Amino acid sequence: MTAWFFILGLPSLAVGAFSFLFAMPAARLCVTFPRSKIAGWILCAIGWAWTAYECDTIGIDVFDKFLKAFPMELPILAIVLTVLTCWWMPNLLPIRGVSAIFMLFPGEMFPVIRLCDTPWRLTLVVFAYACAIIGMYGMFYPWRIRQLLAWIASDPTRVRICGGVLSAIGMLFLVLGIML
Repeated sequence: MTAWFFILGLPSLAVGAFSFLFAMPAARLCVTFPRSKIAGWILCAIGWAWTAYECDTIGIDVFDKFLKAFPMELPILAIVLTVLTCWWMPNLLPIRGVSAIFMLFPGEMFPVIRLCDTPWRLTLVVFAYACAIIGMYGMFYPWRIRQLLAWIASDPTRVRICGGVLSAIGMLFLVLGIML
């Protein structure tokens, strides 16, 4: 569980502190990120690779008949789907890539932390569910996330508030990771 506090706390603190301390550059990143080709390609590849990993390890017989028909089928599908997604769906691809990661990481985290005997594990659970909901919404409505990012970026105070909240969450997770 300590590892998950650090895995989620460090990026949250880093992004939050950057947004709080450097509001204008963070606002520019909020506006340019949704259409960044390189970020889209990288995040899309991570999303499809992670999906292939989950499909390989989850063990659902109905899916296994089709997804494990020949050796290395899932990695090949991940590569092909990454290329096709980048080719056919380049618009707002970084948002979809982050959304995929937001939906996938709880599946790795929950089995690890469910047996931990501390009520502080619920901070991770609540954070993971919030990320999963944001991920589902962002996957289907990426233009709404882009609009939200643009709205936040339009006022440096909003950027600093979001940065402060994210920094506080990151600090909480790091403190809990050290203490537990």
